[in-house]
Amino acid sequence: MTHADIISKPSEFKGFAALGFGCMRLPSGVDEVAKMTDAYLDAGLNYFDTAYVYGGSEEKLGKALVARHPRDTYMIADKIPPWNARNRKDCDKIFGTMLNRLKVDHLDFLLIHSLDEDNERSAVNADIYDWAAQQKKKGATRHVGFSFHGNTELLERLLIDHPEMEFVQLQLNYIDVKRGLAKDWLEMAAKHDKPVIAMEPVRGGTLAKLPLSAENLMKAYSPDSSIASWAVRFAATLPGVTCMLSGMSTLTQMQDNIRTFTPLKPLNNEEMDIIDAVLTEMGKAAPIACTGCDYCLAECPRQIAISLCFSIYNEVKRGSEKWNSNQVFDTIPHGRSAADCIDCGACVKRCPQHIDIPEELKKVSKMFK
Repeated sequence: MTHADIISKPSEFKGFAALGFGCMRLPSGVDEVAKMTDAYLDAGLNYFDTAYVYGGSEEKLGKALVARHPRDTYMIADKIPPWNARNRKDCDKIFGTMLNRLKVDHLDFLLIHSLDEDNERSAVNADIYDWAAQQKKKGATRHVGFSFHGNTELLERLLIDHPEMEFVQLQLNYIDVKRGLAKDWLEMAAKHDKPVIAMEPVRGGTLAKLPLSAENLMKAYSPDSSIASWAVRFAATLPGVTCMLSGMSTLTQMQDNIRTFTPLKPLNNEEMDIIDAVLTEMGKAAPIACTGCDYCLAECPRQIAISLCFSIYNEVKRGSEKWNSNQVFDTIPHGRSAADCIDCGACVKRCPQHIDIPEELKKVSKMFK
């Protein structure tokens, strides 16, 4: 199985990854989701990616996509969280909820969600790998795979121990490929002949809003290109990537991505040099690598507004004049600011970016004193 065989690609996309619709950060209104869904399908694309823990996402897709379009015109990928399953009975219950929210009788792609060392232990304890394979065998899903947030050694072990997993979803963007471990992950997937889905190409929006000095480098070269389009082009043309997910939350973002893909052009050598210069400027600003997934909130006893605190911090560090101290205190709910963190560390185990959240919150709190 290769995604290139089953994800539709207009002729101008051939040779590169297809654009997948990441549905983690959908707008609140179903009507807006429907407009985005229609624009996406009208562009000849058909891969929708959601998850059990993406609050409200499955239900919105059920209304905006499944209820309005023939089932054979799109594909749905959904993810089961191993940290919520103690056994196969739990898996059955969660899976039933996923299908009911979507209003479908089967998935096209079922993923074991966010595997790292802790979540992989949960997956083993719940027997999720064999359970997932059984879902494929009985037709409840067409394909099975996993999304990954661990280290290279774990990825190799998973690919060796679980050949039944047909594909792997990796966080791939120019930070993680050029400054992190993602290049090794790509090579590991190729070694085991596994198709790759790229997630977080814009790193949860981090690469759509750069330090002003970095943005100026890109705008000087290509004034009409969005900052996000540089990250999208980088990820979509990586070797072995057959589908690149972009988490789109507005119709404007959808339209920008479709423009980037018609036609999709790889970054040339001069543009790659600009990416390197951008990374240097980003290093000076030292932003917090939060993607805004909010998985940490499930563990936080104080419900600290972690991603909002980090977003404001990053905005200030990148040179934005959007925030001042009064706006900060007005925006963050009372009792949920960085200074309210009790340093319990419960959030850390749920962070797919492996951020030391309590320590970073101390930096945020210090900035806004």
